[in-house]
Amino acid sequence: MKNSINIMLVLAAIAALVVTAVELRRWSVSAKASRGALAAVLEKNAALKAQIAGLKSTAPASPQNDSTEAEAKNEARKKQAAGQQAQLKKQDAAHMKAYSKSLMERKANDREFSLKYYAAMRQAVDVQYGPFYRLQHLTKEQTDALAEALFQRQLRYDKMDDDRKAGGSAADAKTAKAGADAEFAATAQETLGEDLYGQLTLYESQRGAWDFVGSFASMLSLADMPLSLEQSAQMADAIANASSSFQKDGTIKSTMGGGTDWDAVDAAAAKFLTPTQLDFLKNVLVGSIGGTLGFGASRQIEEFSQALRNLPAE
Repeated sequence: MKNSINIMLVLAAIAALVVTAVELRRWSVSAKASRGALAAVLEKNAALKAQIAGLKSTAPASPQNDSTEAEAKNEARKKQAAGQQAQLKKQDAAHMKAYSKSLMERKANDREFSLKYYAAMRQAVDVQYGPFYRLQHLTKEQTDALAEALFQRQLRYDKMDDDRKAGGSAADAKTAKAGADAEFAATAQETLGEDLYGQLTLYESQRGAWDFVGSFASMLSLADMPLSLEQSAQMADAIANASSSFQKDGTIKSTMGGGTDWDAVDAAAAKFLTPTQLDFLKNVLVGSIGGTLGFGASRQIEEFSQALRNLPAE
């Protein structure tokens, strides 16, 4: 019995030694792996430190260098933008030249197209000057004579433009325009008399505003808030009085540059527009002052551009 217990104790001791040896071997392998991983991490850290040191050595030495580098980059971007803009203008000029050439050839060689082209030009005269006919209560004879004089002036302008694009000189074009204007003035004065001719001159100087009013009135009509002729005239006056270019030289130009004081227009319009019409004017995109038939950069875009210009410099 005693011998059996001794044998069992010996076997247990051997088993314990075997387990210990296995665990020791496993621990040794794990330790080697850990040491290897630790060595790899330390090696990576050393490499990162070297990279950081390299970045520090190439960094700008002072804020002045930072500013110089930023200015150089800004200048490079400006030059790139200017180059792109010049290229776009060049492309636009080429397209316009090709369009003008095609249009001139079509007018010269296609009789049906030519008749429709000039019929549209004649119709445009009545669209643009119709409010003046009605405002001044012109007789039918005065209306017909003035419309014909306006059409003949536009025909001469059109020919002058074609001649210029075909290679004519700027001096010749200027002379032709002066002749067309003088001929029209003489006919219009004879047809209307001095007082009405003065009103026509004012109307033409406000044409940019009237184009806007035309678009505004047509949109109000669709919204069942029609604008009367008297309101239209007051609206054109309000825009002209709030136009920096009109106050400067008596002409209304496109106000993409923010040339209209819209707060002043709103204040004046509040006296002759209904509240709903005024709200429409303030909030609905109508068109631009000075654009063709009022279309172009909207009031909202002009006001946004002006707000950007008023931002304080950093």
